[in-house]
Amino acid sequence: MSAAIQPQASKGTLLRAGTLVVLETTTPLSSNDAQMGQNVSLRVKYDVMIGGRAVIKAGAPGSAQVTAAERRKGMGKEGSLGIRPSVVQAVDGQMIPLTSSGTSSAGTDTKGAAIGLAVVVSPLFLLKKGKDATIPVGYELQGSVASETTIE
Repeated sequence: MSAAIQPQASKGTLLRAGTLVVLETTTPLSSNDAQMGQNVSLRVKYDVMIGGRAVIKAGAPGSAQVTAAERRKGMGKEGSLGIRPSVVQAVDGQMIPLTSSGTSSAGTDTKGAAIGLAVVVSPLFLLKKGKDATIPVGYELQGSVASETTIE
């Protein structure tokens, strides 16, 4: 068989570890109903380009994991919520693992106001609650490609 008719192996495009991927949330999140370990849907905000080729397209699905979720409490203690991107889909369908320090949100702390109010008004201040932490739709967060991957 001559070299001219042998199938040629595709090299693919190397996606290097540490490559930045900008993502955004697709649903609102609240510390009131989020749970540790819960998966959260994300989408890629901008194309990831390597050598003029989009290897991860804007709009591609991804996911994050809830790393912290604490509901608001009495005495004005605010809720807290944290998520960390975990994977994103490349143009060839591969799920690319991501690393990130994640993002977090805290509700409004009303503890100082509650205690100050209690001195003047009554012991009902124990019932005053802080705000839930929320992350809105379209909230931008960043992840980095965890390991080198060849994209076909």
